[in-house]
Formats: sequence, structure tokens, C-alpha cells
Amino acid sequence: MSAGEGPAVGGDALLEASVGDGLRQQALVNGDRPAVLWEAGGALRRLTYGQLEARANAVAYGLRDLEPGDRVAVWGRNCVEWVLLEYACALRGLVLAPLNTAWTNGEAAAAIELAEPSVLFTGEDGRGVPLEERAQLLAGGACVRLLRDLSGQADAPPSRRDVPAGAPFLMQFTSGTTGRAKGALLSHRSVLNSAQLRERRDLASGGVCLNSVPYHHIGGSLYVVLGALTSGGAFIVVDRFDPGETVRLLSLAGVTHLGGVPIMIERVLDRPGLRAAARTVKTVALGGADISPRLVRRIQDELGATVLTTYGQSECPIITCSTPSDDPESLATTAGRPVEATEVRIVDRATGRAVAPGETGEILVRSPMVMEGYFRKPERTAEVLPGDGFLRTGDLGSMDADGNIVIRGRSREVIIRGGENIYPAEVEAALSEHPEVAACAVVGVADPDWGELVGASVVPRGDPIDPQELEAFLSGRIAHFKIPRVWRFVGGLPMTAAGKCRRTQVKEEMNTSVDVPDVWRTPGRSAS
Repeated sequence: MSAGEGPAVGGDALLEASVGDGLRQQALVNGDRPAVLWEAGGALRRLTYGQLEARANAVAYGLRDLEPGDRVAVWGRNCVEWVLLEYACALRGLVLAPLNTAWTNGEAAAAIELAEPSVLFTGEDGRGVPLEERAQLLAGGACVRLLRDLSGQADAPPSRRDVPAGAPFLMQFTSGTTGRAKGALLSHRSVLNSAQLRERRDLASGGVCLNSVPYHHIGGSLYVVLGALTSGGAFIVVDRFDPGETVRLLSLAGVTHLGGVPIMIERVLDRPGLRAAARTVKTVALGGADISPRLVRRIQDELGATVLTTYGQSECPIITCSTPSDDPESLATTAGRPVEATEVRIVDRATGRAVAPGETGEILVRSPMVMEGYFRKPERTAEVLPGDGFLRTGDLGSMDADGNIVIRGRSREVIIRGGENIYPAEVEAALSEHPEVAACAVVGVADPDWGELVGASVVPRGDPIDPQELEAFLSGRIAHFKIPRVWRFVGGLPMTAAGKCRRTQVKEEMNTSVDVPDVWRTPGRSAS
């Protein structure tokens, strides 16, 4: 292995099939096996693989007038109907375009304008508020329908198309530095194999998965929904995260695989009665934020479970993964090794040459799981896929002598708060609209629970500004998880000779002075 390069890892052959092919195969071989579980009226209900295929086919029949490649948007929190729609799109060769339920109208409108969906299915947001009225205002030419209506679809004639593995399936939205949405277009091959490769590392493969991440994230629509499909296992549909409900469901459903971002798992571990409820749990998957060795050891000590971690992004859902034998320090400090059929290079951003082991550079990846490109954004696609077969991830990292990847930072300056990606330029643009803000810089501030909080260093035009006034100003302009909760008010920002903000210096100052008087944290709001 040459310096700065990780080998394409060998292993079983990748799947060359569509998601619909996978569902059909499971229905044929494991038709009576549970596929989808959910609670209703205090009892656990289920769909077998045979029933899941039949109900998804009925939904697909209702979409029969759409052409392959047409987009179907979905805006709602997790529900069984969301799952049916995902599989219906797979059966018909349609592209699923999930919208974040925490988005403001402006954020959702930008994504809808880009995707131009033929139909937009709506449910409720994370607080349980119906989204239909907002969708009607923002839908443009799309027909707005209700997710809940999909539960009553009657049996229908076979509606599955012959869909090639390379056909587009999922449009995963990722914000750019301007705040305008980009849609990473992922093929059936990409999503199915990403789910399968993650599932292969899971000792509880084929069991019951409980993970409360939203389905509009790759962690939900891909790792939870399709991960179960690739192993013939089942997953539990939950519409929001609640630590008490999680503990109760662990016992009720005999959960073997628990997943979530670190703060979710921390809160579950803090609940009374966990040990007895989690006696069937064999693995715990963590992702979306920095992981501490303390949390890894706590999971191992209190649950006796194997911990798994994964590194990926919207543009390539899985790049590296840990192994069951990794020690707590490795799990917390590295992202594991490249998965099968994946080549990783660490290169100097200026020269493009591979760096030596241990040195930091940009992470490049070549893999069948890489996106097809950004939907209708050829120039942005060319920036990250210049034609040499490697995706420029924009992430900074290093590789040790054993091939483990260490994530050092994000060259695109993304802040990851509890699994949510936040881009500073978008927050800065909204904050700069306040008439009393002369200048600002937004950075990530380390937090033991959320991985990072959004912090803002602000230059007032005159008198000091009340941070709560700024938070109220941003509410409705950007999603709640993007609003800064750590504030610093300064006379000026550090600048380069070219007149650009030294963001690294701002980040260092805010992360090293969070306990001094000039840094202000919103009381009781750090976890909002």
C-alpha cells in the first residue's frame, strides 16, 4: 500500500440489482418473515415481506402515470406510509426526494424548485404539526397528496417495472455554502450496496433494528429501511426519538440492533430499567457526530454490545466502517477502514499528490456507491467529480499504517450538530440581515452531548445585542437546529491580507474561551 492510499477491500461481490428486485426476492424467499414493525394501541403490529411487497405494489399502481426518473417528494416524519412510498418509488423506477421536516418555507421551496417533483406527499413535522397547508403554498406544479391516504390502498395488478441497478433512486439534499440545496443523485446500486455493506458488519444481521433517525436522512431511508431488506431483518417505525419509549420498545420487540447519533444513545443509557429491557441488544451503531471513548466503553460495559461506526456523506453513503473487533479508542478516534470495492486516497489539496501516513490531506474516494452527480448542477458536480473516478469529499483526514481513516476536519466548514449538517455561510447570511449586525462568523463549538453546537462571533454596529433577540430574529428564517446557541460579541473579526475572515482563528477562540465572560450561551437552549 502506497503512502496516503487505502486499498480497495476485497470481499463478497456487490449486488447488481434494484431495490425493487431486493424486495421481490425477500418476498419470495422470506414472505412470512417480519419486515416492518410499529406500535399501535399498546400492541406491536407488523408487515411481513410478502405483505410489504403487496402494499408497496398497491402504492406503486397509484403512481403508474409517472415516467421512470420522475421525482416524488415526501415531506413528513417517519411513518409506515413513508416506507411504502419509498418502496413504491423503487418498484416504478421513480426518484424519491425526501424533504427535511425542520426546514423553513424558504429552505423547502428551494429544494422543491430544484427537484420539480410530479407529486409531493405530506405528513407531519417533528412536532406533529401537519405540513399539508405549507406544502400547498410551496408545491409549484406538483400535486400535493397525504401520506396517510397510502395506508388504505387496495390490492392492485403487478406494478413493478424492470429497473436497472444504475437507475437513479434517491435524491439526497445537501446544502451548499450559499444555502441553496443540492440534490445528490444516488442509484439503486449505490443505496442497496451501501445498506448491505453496513449490515455485513453488524453481528445482529437479520434481527430487529430500532433507530429513531428521520427517514429524510440517509441514516433512516438507507441504513434502517434498506439495511433490514438486505439481511431479511425487520425494523421498528418510530416517528420521533424519545428515550423512555426507546427503552420500552427494546423489550417489547426484542431489539437486537440499536442505532442513533451519540446523544440519543447517551440518553437511552441514562434511563432506568435499561439493562433488563436491552438484554437482546447485540450491536449499537453510532454515527453523525464525534464519538467519545467513554461512550463506547459505557455501551460495552452496560449493554455488553458490539459498537459499530461508519463514515460516509450524501455524495457517497458509506466510505469506511469499523469492525466488531476494534477497541474503544480506535472506534472513538478513527472512522475505520474502507469498505469493500472502495479505494480511499489522502492527498495534498494544492498538488493532488498522496500524503504520507499520518499526514492530513483531503479525502478522495472511488467507489460504486458514489453519487451520479448533483441533480441539474453540472458545474457543481464537476467540482467534486472532475472525471478521474475519484470523489472530492471536501473532508480532511489522515490514514494510519493499518489503513484506518482519521477525520481531521471538514474543508467545507460544515458543522455537525447531533447528526445534522449545518453550513456556516447560510447561517451567516441570515444573521447578517439583522440591522444591528455589522459582521459575523459562524463556527462549530465542541459539545459533549451534540458533538458540536452552532456558535456565532458577532460584530455589533453599535450597542451590545441581546443574543435572545438574535435567536428570535433567526427563528423562521432558518431551521431551528441551525440557530446559534453560543455567542461571542467582538470589536472585529480576524482577517487575512486578502480581506477574508480567518475562520480557523475564530473557531479556536470560541472553543478555548467558552467559559470566559465574553462568550454567552443561551440558558437551557443548547439542546434545543
